[in-house]
Amino acid sequence: MGFGLCILAFVVYSVHAAPDNSSCGTKGDILFLLDNSGSISQSNFELMLDFVKDVVKKFAVDRNQVQFGLETFETGVRTEFKLNTHSNRQEVLDAVDRVSYVGGGGTNTGDALQHIREKSFSRAFGHRQGVPKLAIVVTDGVSSSKNRTKEQARLAHRAGITLMAVGVGKNTDQQELQDIASDPDSKYLFHIDTFVGLKMIESMLASSTCTQLKGQASDCGKKGAADIVILMDSSGSVGEENFELMKEFTKSIVDEFVIGSNAVQFGVVIFSTPVTGAFKLNQYTKADQLKAAIDEIEFQNGETHTGKALEYLRTKAFTAQEGYRSDPNIPKIAIVITDGHSTHKEKTQEEATKLKEQDVEIYSIGVGDEVDNEELTEMASNKNIFRVDTFTALQHLRPLLLRQVCEAKNTCLGKSDVVFLLDSSCSVGEDNFRKLKHFVSDVTYNLYIDKNGVQMGVETYECEVHTNFELLRYHNKVKMQTAINNMEFKPGGTDTGEAIKHMWTRSFSSEYGNRDNVRKIGVVITDGDSKNKASTFYEAHKARENGITMVAIGVGDMNVEELKGIANGTDFLFTIKSYDTLTDLTQTLTNMACQA
Repeated sequence: MGFGLCILAFVVYSVHAAPDNSSCGTKGDILFLLDNSGSISQSNFELMLDFVKDVVKKFAVDRNQVQFGLETFETGVRTEFKLNTHSNRQEVLDAVDRVSYVGGGGTNTGDALQHIREKSFSRAFGHRQGVPKLAIVVTDGVSSSKNRTKEQARLAHRAGITLMAVGVGKNTDQQELQDIASDPDSKYLFHIDTFVGLKMIESMLASSTCTQLKGQASDCGKKGAADIVILMDSSGSVGEENFELMKEFTKSIVDEFVIGSNAVQFGVVIFSTPVTGAFKLNQYTKADQLKAAIDEIEFQNGETHTGKALEYLRTKAFTAQEGYRSDPNIPKIAIVITDGHSTHKEKTQEEATKLKEQDVEIYSIGVGDEVDNEELTEMASNKNIFRVDTFTALQHLRPLLLRQVCEAKNTCLGKSDVVFLLDSSCSVGEDNFRKLKHFVSDVTYNLYIDKNGVQMGVETYECEVHTNFELLRYHNKVKMQTAINNMEFKPGGTDTGEAIKHMWTRSFSSEYGNRDNVRKIGVVITDGDSKNKASTFYEAHKARENGITMVAIGVGDMNVEELKGIANGTDFLFTIKSYDTLTDLTQTLTNMACQA
């Protein structure tokens, strides 16, 4: 059981990405329906396509397993590819890359839903009889005809199509999204503020889809050991009735695990104005004892002292006196459930940071409209954030939570300063530059981005060097990923030598945020020979001489000798066939940053 050391705190929809070797391999016909209307910019449409590819990567694509189709819509509906057009994952990914941006017309969601019911899920388009039908609808606006959209969604539901609705931005209609989505909304309706946020929900959506296709059967909770502490918000905004629902949810989690001194241990902490340990990790060794103890917990009322609760977790709940087991193979998991802003936001962030430094991975669960998304994001490790509308909807998180706990891995907690140097020359092109940005953003997801963890800066270069952001600029992962997405392609020549000089003289300076006694890593990604090899070799030598570990990634038919002149050695030199395969190096780069 690969638990990982975790704190769970649920807010925006997200689940830890499952590795490729555990991709969902059941049967299903899945269709993406993407809004391509005038309100969608080209950059946002490209983010949608990236989102599609990331979801596809989590499934075993095969004629006998999962099939994918893709439709786009504006005033009309366009079939990009049918369910049976492609028979393996790579073919699907390549086909998604060929989808064109239209960016015109209205938002005719009703006609699009009719199209998928009558055509997309027909035998002629590759639907297999008896196989589950799922459609994922992504839109940023109100449809041209709400009544028609509602009726066509109803007919799709009656035809056995499970509809997942993803609304992006402030211009969507919540009621219309609810009409589109299958029930329950907590499982099939997603809402995010920006298209960048699609990255935050891809794994949860994939997990929810996989759960829908093959049910919720899992014996993960019956294996292995873990120390799990649940932190329950008992402040005045929760109310006694909702607190009882939280207790029921907690008991349902207990039911998923084998309880015992050599298996899973549970503790519960209640927080409001006082913070109270309801019971210790080693206090109960049987599930019925645990659930009876949970029944006895009383609602407290008061303010939302999340920071003090996290401090209590660090200084008391996870101590030997309270039953904590120091075996490094036994993960430490905490589930934080809250419905509002913490009373002292800075203390909450400070205590969350301290827990992460002690190898505790944090997940956040937020309930209702009053939660602070930014606070929950900063509290959580990686993108381990969930959100539900009501306390009743907590129950729908249970299978996803179990899956998450079973697959969770420790966030990288290494300390390093990493600067990416990205080739922005004419030979790269705008499309490949977008893939470069996607790759850099992916690397950040498994890193602990913080002034006490990993700092990252990004430079782009052609004839000139452009600092997109310095090492000290972002200590917030979401803000950093937004900045990466907003980087502009500026074509020109390939002056790699000048770019490396800028890196070792400026990017790794104290002015830009470089820290003493922290490993320095410079990552150069290029697809062409530099215009002055002698300069490139000299500046790379100076960078290595100044303690920078130089990593060289060559794309396409690169001169390997030039890469050798940049890199610290063959262990830090990589060649790939195309920008599409950059993702193969994500874990490698993550591991390098973690080793420090």
